Amino acid sequence: MERSKADRRGVLAAGTVIAAATGLASAAGAQANVTGGSWQPTAEPADAWLDKPGTRHRIVFDTTSMDTAGKGIHFANNFYAANESGYGLKSEALGVVVILRAEATPLGFGDSIWASYGGHFVKLMSLAGDKAARARKGNPLLMDEGEDAITLSTLRQKGATFTVCGMATHGIAGMVARATGKSPEAVEAEFKASLVPGALLVPAGIVAVNRAQEHGYALAYVS
Repeated sequence: MERSKADRRGVLAAGTVIAAATGLASAAGAQANVTGGSWQPTAEPADAWLDKPGTRHRIVFDTTSMDTAGKGIHFANNFYAANESGYGLKSEALGVVVILRAEATPLGFGDSIWASYGGHFVKLMSLAGDKAARARKGNPLLMDEGEDAITLSTLRQKGATFTVCGMATHGIAGMVARATGKSPEAVEAEFKASLVPGALLVPAGIVAVNRAQEHGYALAYVS
């Protein structure tokens, strides 16, 4: 139990470190990008995936746990549905990103990874009961539990993009490696090779939060 708590703290702490580093980098960048008294963010080539052509509206959902990720994909689906019913806008006109970071990070991994390591993810994410049982078989957010079920696949068909925190992925790989006797590098390579369709591994989820807003995405923090 103590090891499990320490691992969770490590995954969450990674976001804190990056947040502090990002703040320092932003302060430095502000000095370099002030022109005519107005600061503008610098476009990074690695963030070009955020510039989805033809979008009229953009939103990013920031999730950090199983519960918030589950809510986030439903809110994202509502965003698509309401724009179509209320404004006549098809999904192609919308830019939607769901960020999976901290304890939500494993939800960016495919079913094969969950079948192998779901028991470890259950401990990390503090899942219990039916949720824990399902998680040991496959990614809970990929499971189709009925005609109206909203899954990651549902959103992907509408054009949504999912980002997976690279720092948390690294930390979780180390946790799994210690528990299984495998090398951290081998486990991390498995994770990276088995992301869910439509997912991108980013350096850190908190950086994706920042970059999305700089690219015109409204932030929806899911709690």
